[in-house]
Order: sequence, then structure tokens, then C-alpha cells
Amino acid sequence: MKRLKAMDWSRISYVLKGVLVGAVAGFVVSLFRMSVYAILNLMPGVYESLRQNPIWIIGWSLLVMFVAFLVIIMVRDEPNIQGNGVAELKGQLQGTIKLDWFSVLWRKFVAGALVLGLGVPVGREGPSIQIGGVVGQGINKLFKGNKTQENIMISSGAAAGLAAAFNAPLSGFVIILEEVHHRFSGILILSVFSASITANFFAFYIFGSQPALDLGYVSEFPIDNYLYLAGLGVVLALGGWVYQKVLFQIGPKLFKKLPIPRYLHGFIPFLILIPTGLFWTDMLGGGTSVIAEIASQRTSTWLLLGILVFRFVIFNIGFGSGIPAGALVPSLAFGALIGGIYGNLSIGITGLEDEFVRNFIIYAMGGFFTATSKAPLTGIVLITELTGSITQMMPISIVCLTTYIIADLIRLEPTDEVTLSNKTHRLPTVFEGKVARLDIFVEPDSFLDGRIMKDITLPYNAKVTRVIRYDNEFIPHRDTVLMAGDELAVSCDRGFITEVNKYIEKLN
Repeated sequence: MKRLKAMDWSRISYVLKGVLVGAVAGFVVSLFRMSVYAILNLMPGVYESLRQNPIWIIGWSLLVMFVAFLVIIMVRDEPNIQGNGVAELKGQLQGTIKLDWFSVLWRKFVAGALVLGLGVPVGREGPSIQIGGVVGQGINKLFKGNKTQENIMISSGAAAGLAAAFNAPLSGFVIILEEVHHRFSGILILSVFSASITANFFAFYIFGSQPALDLGYVSEFPIDNYLYLAGLGVVLALGGWVYQKVLFQIGPKLFKKLPIPRYLHGFIPFLILIPTGLFWTDMLGGGTSVIAEIASQRTSTWLLLGILVFRFVIFNIGFGSGIPAGALVPSLAFGALIGGIYGNLSIGITGLEDEFVRNFIIYAMGGFFTATSKAPLTGIVLITELTGSITQMMPISIVCLTTYIIADLIRLEPTDEVTLSNKTHRLPTVFEGKVARLDIFVEPDSFLDGRIMKDITLPYNAKVTRVIRYDNEFIPHRDTVLMAGDELAVSCDRGFITEVNKYIEKLN
């Protein structure tokens, strides 16, 4: 009895809540995944029928435009379902964006299933993460939890969403800690990992336990040729720079020049679907089929380049139009195509066997993900889980590490962070009369490292209300000296949280 009383029931409660969130989010995201598969699997047959009966193209075009109209209406009524959804989830955690969980849940589910099912070349991971996250938010509201508990439940649901979408429980766990929170906390780990494992159980039960992207046997890469992996990392980092340049600068400028209103941009990717389905059906969908195809046999460099350019253009049209669209699977496809091109060229120089092109394809997926997310650990774990290539972790790590270093040198920012920044910069800075909190980690050699509290002045009356140092938690006083690794809880009015966050980022 004494042992039971001595147990930390607060931690156990978070495990139980994580299991609950994982079960509900895993079930909902599995339904979402099944809906996408059910519609997408019909597309080859539909377009085969259209090729045999061209007159039906008129009716199909009208149906596709009606679906596009429905998606546009849902986006108009709930703008937070646009795009990936991960940036909006981060904004909700930071307090810069307020999400109506039920509104986002059903609209993202329906609109995402229609967009992905019809074959728009975008990914399902973003919608899955956002759906899982708002499920966690809704469960927290049911239990009447506070803001801290809400953030943990949202994070748990988001991890469960990715786990259920790709049979990848470790990736769901790591991506939340590395890419979303940038920190490791005991309570957060317990809840997120519990949710991720539970959601993955549902995915295993429904879809089977095989890897989501099974590319077959992968040979051990010769250690004498590891220098070529470092070269691949450099190429992928530069590819990530081009990717972000087009996504955030060139693409938006081109959309602004179109002679149609912004709300009609959502029709464009659906219009492109029809000729794509008729003449190149294999290009429908996020890109997993493309990855599997080029990994199964050696493909000519010119064909790989053509596929890369085509998919890059139509992805940017789909993502930039504002419809619900994930970016992870398309970015993996871009990495695979770049890896295939690089592999062809490297094999011509080194004399390696053709089978090693598959190695370059797998490694490049992790590297390109790292370039666009600045999350190398997630890239390593994700590719290992997706492909089941546990024996390839060392070469994947070399590519991801090299990519990360070069991406950092050329000052690439995580895609979701840039998306969130672009969105919140348009929000008005006004006093709301509600307290919000930022959790900040003091970075080594930053302005904050070694600084005395009395020398730090934060804008908009923001205050550091708590410091966590190792296992100790205390309220700072004027003479407290901050140290690298300290976790700071900063409180301010919710209306000013974006500006306060930007100010602290400059210091840190």
C-alpha cells in the first residue's frame, strides 16, 4: 500500500491520457488513410475508362471541378486547414494561432481525403499530423485541462497522426520532440510515446506491419565509397535551398500575377489532374509509387530529371494554391529522384553495381527531408522505419549529417517555421488580455548564455516566470545567471506573443 502511495500518479496519468489520445487519433487517422486509399485506387480505372470513352471526360471534368469547389468552400470557412497543417499546429502550441479543433478536424478530414484521393501530388502526413493534433486538443477540452496539458495532448495527437499514417511510431515520437518542441521533457516523452505506440497498433491491425515504403533488399554500401555520400549531402542541401526559394518566393509571386482572384487558385491543381491522369497516370498521388518504381529498376538520368521537374512544378502549384496539402511524401520523392540521378552519375565514375542506385535513392530521401526540416535525427529514424532498412542507418546518418551542416551554413530554415512566420506576420499585434507562455531553451554561446536576469529586458511587459535547470525548477530573481540548457518559461499577453518570440529568437 505504501508503494502505491509513493508512485508518481501524475506521470502515470499522462501515460493513460497518451494512450487515450493515441487510440482515438490512431482510429481517426486510419479512417482518413483508408478513405484516401479507397478513392486513389479507383483513379487508374477511371482514367482508363476515360481514354476508351473520351466523351466521358466532360462529365469527369465537371465532377472534379465540383470537388474543387467543395474544397475551396471548406478552406474559405476554415483557413487553418490550408497547406500542411504542421505550421498551424506549431502556432497553436506557441499561442500565436487559435484553432477550433472540431472545425479543423472534420474539414481537414474531408478536404484532405478528396485532394489526396483524386491524386493531387501532395502528401498525407501533414493532414494526418494536424488531424491527430486537434483530436488531442478536443480530448483535453473534454477533460477541461489547462494550456500546458493542452500542449501535451496536441503533441501526443500529432505524433499519433504520423505514426498511424506511416506505420512509424518512433518517427512520430521523434518528430514532435526534435522538429516541433526542440526539447526533451519527461512528461512530454511519456505522453507522446504512449500515444504514438497506441496509434501504431491501430495502423498495424488495419494495414499490416510491413514498412509503408518497402523497397526490397538493400545491399551494404561499400565503406570505401562513403565520400560520395558526403557529396550527396551537399547536393541535397542545395536542392533544399532551391525548394524553399521556389516555395516561398518565386511561387507566391507567380500566383499573384495570375489574372484570377486568390480564392480561385484552388481550381488550378484540380484542372491539372485531368490531363495528368489521362496521359501520365503514374504521376498521380504524393509520390510513393514513383519512389517504388525508380527503386525497383535503374532509370535513365534524363527520365529521372524529367519526372523531377514535372513533379516539382505540379507540387508547387498544388501547395501554393492553398488547398490542404502535405509536403513530406513529395519531398521524399524529390530526394529519391535526386538520389537516383546522383547514383547514376556516381556509378558511372566508381564502377559500382547498378543495384547501389537503390542505396542512393534511400539515403537521399533522408537527406532531402533533413534539408527542408533541419531535423536530421527525424530524417534518419523516418527513412529507417519507412523502408525497413535498419542496416542502412550508418550511411543514412552520414548523408543527413552532411546535409544538415551545409543547410546550416547556407542558413536554411525549417519549412514549417518559415510557413508559420509568414502566416503570423500578417496577424495584428493587439492586446488580448489573456496570458500566453513561451518555453525557451538557452542556446550555448548565445546572448542569453551567462547573462544576468537584471540585464535582460523583454518587450511588451513579458516576464521570465520560471527556470528549469537539470531537475531543479525555480523562480528567477534579478541576480540569477542564465546557463546554456536552461529552460525558460516566458509569460506575456497572447496578442504580443509573436513579437516577443521574434525578439527572444534574436537574443538566442
